[in-house]
Amino acid sequence: MIPILSSLQIAEADRYTIEHEPIAPIDLMERAAEAFIKCFTQKFKVSSPVYIFCGKGNNGGDGLAIGRLLQNYNYEIYVFILNQTGDSSEAFLINESRIKNTGLLLTYIKSEKKFPELHKEAIIVDALFGTGLNKPLKGLAEELVKYLNVQQATRVSVDIPSGLYADKPTRDLTFKAHHTITFQYPKLSFLFCENLEAIGEWYAVDIGLAKIIWPSNGVSHFFLERMDIERMLKPRKKFDHKGSFGHAFIHAGSKGKMGAAIMCTLACVRTGAGLITVHIPEGYTAVFNITVPEAMTEEYLGDESLNSKDLSKYNAFAFGPGIGTTANAKKKFLGLLSAVRAAAVFDADALNIISQEENDLTLLPADSIITPHPKEFERLAGVSSDWADRLQRQMDLSKKHHLYIILKGAYTCISTPQGKCYFNSTGNPGMAKGGSGDVLTGMVASFLAQGYHQEEASLLSVYLHGLSADIAVKKQSEQSLLATDIISTIGDAFREISAPAT
Repeated sequence: MIPILSSLQIAEADRYTIEHEPIAPIDLMERAAEAFIKCFTQKFKVSSPVYIFCGKGNNGGDGLAIGRLLQNYNYEIYVFILNQTGDSSEAFLINESRIKNTGLLLTYIKSEKKFPELHKEAIIVDALFGTGLNKPLKGLAEELVKYLNVQQATRVSVDIPSGLYADKPTRDLTFKAHHTITFQYPKLSFLFCENLEAIGEWYAVDIGLAKIIWPSNGVSHFFLERMDIERMLKPRKKFDHKGSFGHAFIHAGSKGKMGAAIMCTLACVRTGAGLITVHIPEGYTAVFNITVPEAMTEEYLGDESLNSKDLSKYNAFAFGPGIGTTANAKKKFLGLLSAVRAAAVFDADALNIISQEENDLTLLPADSIITPHPKEFERLAGVSSDWADRLQRQMDLSKKHHLYIILKGAYTCISTPQGKCYFNSTGNPGMAKGGSGDVLTGMVASFLAQGYHQEEASLLSVYLHGLSADIAVKKQSEQSLLATDIISTIGDAFREISAPAT
């Protein structure tokens, strides 16, 4: 897993690497510049002139090193230094001296008159301010960033867009990058929709920072990688049988919403559960016999009391997809809930019913998994002021009620009762359609039935759900992608994870 570090932890990682490799700070900066250039040269043509704007701190030092080294790749380079008051960092001064020795002209910006004319073919490289920034842009820096943001040129940031904070909300002006090439680890602020306009597409490049054992160093946020999923998946053994992979119970569907139940069940089957019983309203067994013949059905009557139902034979439960929020739906769900004695996942209308019950999450068994979308989460946790507040509310709910919360989004966030957060790296905007969440719920139930721990089931499901969508979208498009397309490529996702990494 890739650790997601705060600005203080980033500085600690730098210091640790410098001390224990050992390596001089200026040489580490050189290595970072080389890693940036490797990514940059793969994405941008030599025919585009490059305008590098540097501050006088370490981010500016990065920019100067990048400018000097880019000359070796035959780019047309122009370097501008923001000549604001304040001391220059040692690394900046060393790189300033080095670049002068190459004969490359440096232009010092002392007023708006020095802002260069930029054409749309140009590439702007922002190396003004890095992760050490802790205050809003002011004065000439503010005016320069405003000017650069309205240019038609392609904008690229070094490590982090100037003005954006790594680990807290930014309400002030930021550089608006089309691309951000960040060093070693993604920043927490990269993973939230509020900051998309500042970050654009981001790429993390390896600069060789020492691999500290991060959980023991106060790091609680991580970015999922393929290798994490490879390690979690258990191979099937030759003499395994359907009983080896558990029995899932799915309470889903109502009049007009049986599609949710069908998709949830199909996903559960496709993800590998040994047996599945789907609990549905009276009159829908024929539909399931046709659409999901692998599943067993149990029908219930409209006014049937379910409080005494024996659920002891099931290994995992899924509640919510399409059950509705009527008085009868609520009565049945709460009646079943009292009999649950195994791992369970709650989604959709199950969460809406909980929110109607004064958000009483104590109704859910400890160590349950819930999978809200942002609006469902808002009903449970209240309205958030910004992304940091929303993340804190999620972590607080996980700890307080001992829940695993899968908050769905572009980088779906899984929080645990132990205070960890995992951000998913798979998926695409084509998933933003009805039914995608029902598929995820079925996958979670399947992994739980197979005996995976709640944390593992959450991570496996979210990653493979997104990967299945990424595979499916290649055959479809983001506009045409359906939830059933995701189900159809779950097998491809398993096969891709099992194949040797290239």
